[in-house]
Amino acid sequence: MNKTAKYGLYGAIGGSLINALFNIIKQLNEMDKEPGKEFDWGNLLGAAGKGAIVGGVGGLAVGAIADYQNDKEKPINTDAFLFTVIKDVKLDKNQSDFKRLDEKANRLIYLLKQKLGNKLASEPMRLGSTEKGTALSDNFDIDICLPFKHSSFNSTVEMYEYVLNFLAGLVGRESIVRIRDQKKSIGVILALRGEEYKIDIVPYKITNKRGNKTSGYLFLNDSTRPSYTKTDVHALKSLKLTDTQKKIVVVLKHWKTKNNLPLSSYLLENLVIDAYHYNEVPRKFTKKVIMVLEHIHNNLDVAVIKSIENSNNVLTNISDSKKAEIVAACKKAIEDYEYQPNSVLDTFEA
Repeated sequence: MNKTAKYGLYGAIGGSLINALFNIIKQLNEMDKEPGKEFDWGNLLGAAGKGAIVGGVGGLAVGAIADYQNDKEKPINTDAFLFTVIKDVKLDKNQSDFKRLDEKANRLIYLLKQKLGNKLASEPMRLGSTEKGTALSDNFDIDICLPFKHSSFNSTVEMYEYVLNFLAGLVGRESIVRIRDQKKSIGVILALRGEEYKIDIVPYKITNKRGNKTSGYLFLNDSTRPSYTKTDVHALKSLKLTDTQKKIVVVLKHWKTKNNLPLSSYLLENLVIDAYHYNEVPRKFTKKVIMVLEHIHNNLDVAVIKSIENSNNVLTNISDSKKAEIVAACKKAIEDYEYQPNSVLDTFEA
């Protein structure tokens, strides 16, 4: 809908309601002064109609001006703009702060292997957006997964607490300033040149099953009801994104961060893949991004997307209020683009 029609409609509705409200107040005051006087419904309808005409005309005028200015706007190369945004916001592994954190991660892996080597089933593995190439330059961490032998600990809670206590003993060394117990992982907070960075340690216990080397259990650190859940880190690593899909993820991660949306990066990655699976993919990069936003807008409230490593982990199982917030942001971005493609400058600016 162009803004002439849209503003005209909104102006008519708003003018009608405002004028009707003033008419009601006026008639009620007159009835207080003249006991026995009846409310005049015809007068109310007339006032509402006049308000609709005035508001509608005003809205049409404002909308027409907006549409005229919109039609005169010179189109930009939106693909080139978005590629510039990606370059600006995507993590460059050559940047000094990442290289310092990367060195600390290697050192931490060495210390963990030195302490826990006989309990580990295989080499610690790196996971997460920094490994996939979808991390943002101003918001990144490093994820390290520790696969323990099925006989290493009696339970996942014992495993988790053992690793937690070992890491807590490193505070004050290796630039580590504090340790944070999290839902499935342990956050190691480091201070590097006055800035804080995080390395997430994810311990999991391999299942006692013949031939199995990758699937196991994570401890779920819940103060009210601690438990455990299945995982398969190698299955997680098998979730592959194409180079173009990675670029879309980077753009939309930046967008969701700007808008403070309650959308996890892992769910976003799965939604991008889902959009590619169920839609005809356009050629232009900008339209690919809009296609993904349309897919999220149309399907988030009904889609059932499960994590590749655990079918019981339904990624789309988030609150209705969060879904509504994400859908509303998608709707705005889509409508802005449909009205004026140049709106991507405001929607995705770095």
